[in-house]
Amino acid sequence: MKEMLINIFTHPLVIGLCIGLIAALIIWLRSLGKLRAERSTTAAQAAQLNREIATLKGHLHTQMEITAKGNESLKEELVALQQTNQNLSQTIGALKQKPGRVEIRTLHLYEKAIRVMNARAPGFSSAWESAINEAEAEIKQEESGIVGWIRKPFMFRRAGSTELLGNTEKVAD
Repeated sequence: MKEMLINIFTHPLVIGLCIGLIAALIIWLRSLGKLRAERSTTAAQAAQLNREIATLKGHLHTQMEITAKGNESLKEELVALQQTNQNLSQTIGALKQKPGRVEIRTLHLYEKAIRVMNARAPGFSSAWESAINEAEAEIKQEESGIVGWIRKPFMFRRAGSTELLGNTEKVAD
């Protein structure tokens, strides 16, 4: 049996087969080593990418929270500004309806009419009526256009409260 094994292993075909099997085994072992190295490298890269994805998710979550807080604050500010606007509109409406506003306008109208009447013809009632009509038309024009924006502050100062108070003191005496 020993001879037979020696005879078999000394045959060139078996020697070639053994050399081929040894070479295949070496190549297979090397490929296993490379495969393990690639797997460990791939696992390390996957772990790194998973950490990076988690970091990016955290950043995205933080950014979305900041944006949501900013949007909420903008909405609150918008609601506050709308409330302020509504309050100011109501205040303006209330100030327009104040009782003194109409009287001041009428006094301003009469003062203009008196000045025009005295300049034209003192003592005539028809001149008084035309002067009142002209003054009323002029005040309507001032109130409706840009002329009113320019002239109104100067007119009310000229016919201001000091002159009106002086006139009321004279009337009271």
